[in-house]
Amino acid sequence: MEDDLENDMEDDEVDELSELEEIFTEYITNNHFDMAWKVMGEHNEYLTSFLKTHHTLLTGDGPLPATIRHLIAILASARFSCSFLVESHKKELVRLGGNIEWVEKGLGAAPKKIRKLYELNMILAHRPWVLTAQHITDLTAPGADNWSLSELVYAIVLMVHFHLFASFIQSCVLMEERENQKENLNNRHFTPAIKCKIAPPYDCTQTNHKGSPSTEFYKVDHLLQKMQILRGKQQSPPPKEELKSRFHSVTLNCNDVENCSLVPVIEPDLSHFVRDVDFQYVDFARREKESEFPTFRIQDFNWDEEGYSMISRFNDDLAQLLDDKFRTICNLTYRTMGRHSSIDTTLFRRASWNYIQCLWGIRHDDYDYAEVNDLLHRNLKKYIKTASCYPEQCSKQEYNSIMKDFKTSEKIHLLMLVGEAKLQSSLLYSMKAVSLHFNRS
Repeated sequence: MEDDLENDMEDDEVDELSELEEIFTEYITNNHFDMAWKVMGEHNEYLTSFLKTHHTLLTGDGPLPATIRHLIAILASARFSCSFLVESHKKELVRLGGNIEWVEKGLGAAPKKIRKLYELNMILAHRPWVLTAQHITDLTAPGADNWSLSELVYAIVLMVHFHLFASFIQSCVLMEERENQKENLNNRHFTPAIKCKIAPPYDCTQTNHKGSPSTEFYKVDHLLQKMQILRGKQQSPPPKEELKSRFHSVTLNCNDVENCSLVPVIEPDLSHFVRDVDFQYVDFARREKESEFPTFRIQDFNWDEEGYSMISRFNDDLAQLLDDKFRTICNLTYRTMGRHSSIDTTLFRRASWNYIQCLWGIRHDDYDYAEVNDLLHRNLKKYIKTASCYPEQCSKQEYNSIMKDFKTSEKIHLLMLVGEAKLQSSLLYSMKAVSLHFNRS
C-alpha cells in the first residue's frame, strides 16, 4: 500500500516536471518574448510560476475559446499601450483561426459579447474601486451575448494578468533593454538580443555598478539602520486609530508624488482597440463619490479566504496557480540588499507591497503605514506609482535614477512585486463584486 502511494507520488512528480519542461520549451524558446523571459528569469522561481499561470490562461481548460482569450489579451494590453503584447497576440489570434477583421478593425468588428467587456477592462486597469456587483449582474443577465459567471471570472483573470504583464514590460523589460534596442522590443519585428532556452539561475553576486561605491554603501546602510529601528518599534505598535490615521496620511501623500497626468497618446495601430483614452488612474484620495467607494479593508475581504475561494468555485486549478504565484513573489528573498548579505528584507518588501495596494485604495488594518515613508525614498515611490498606475509613461532616465545602490536583479524583483500587488488588488475588488452578486442572486 505504501509502495503504491509512493509510486503514485513519483509519477505525479514526473508528470509535473514533464509539463513544466513543455511550457519552458514553448515559451522560453519563443524568440519574440526572449527579452521579457530573460529579465524575468533573474528570478527563476517566479518565472516558473508566472509561465505556468500564463500557459494555463491561454491554453488550459476553461470556458473561453482560444481565439477569444487572445482577443481579450489584446484589449487588456492595449489599455496600457503595450504594442509589443498587442502585436504578439494579434499573430496568435490569426494563427489559431480567429477572424482577421478583429485584428484589422478592432473593437468595431469584435463580437458584441467581447464589446460588453470593454468598460470592465477599463475599470480594472485604472479604477477598480468603482467596480460593483451591478456591473457583474449586467454582464451575466439572461439574454443574447451575455456572459456566464464562470466565463466572466475567467475573463477577469485574463484581463488583470495582461494588465500586469503589460505593466512589467513597460516599466522594467523595456528599461533593461539596451537603449539602441528599446525601439525594436516594442515593435512587431522584434529581434532578440540573447537566445536562451531556459533562464539561467539567479547570480547573487551580480551588482548594479551605476553610481559611486561610497554613495551605494551609504544609502543601503541608512536603510538598514531604519529597518533595525522599526523592528524595535514593532514591540509596541500604535493604537488602531493611529494606524488608521497613518494610512490616510500616506494616501494623501500619494497625491504629492508627482506624475505626468497627461492623457496618453495612443499609437495608430492600437487606437481601434482603445476608446475613452481620458479615463485614467486618479489618486484614490481624490476619487469621486468617496462615501460610495470607501477604503477597501483587507480584513473584511482578503485573498487567502475570500478571493481564492471565489475563483476556486469556477476553476480550482487557476485559483491554485494564482495563489502559488502570490506566495512565490511575497516570500521571494535572497537575504541581500545591495552589497549586504544575510539581511531580513521583510520590512522593505512589505512596505513596497502595502504602498502599491494603498495606491489602489486597499488598507491592511494591522500595518503601520509610517513604515512606507521611512523605507521608500520619494523617487522610488514616484517610479512605483508610475509603474503601477501609468506604466506607459515610465522612462529610462527615471528607471536608472532609482535603487542605484541595489543589484539590478533586486530592482527587477521590486517591479515584479509591483505588478503582482496591483493584480491582487484588482482581483480583490472584482471577486468581492462577484461574491456580492453571487450571494444576492
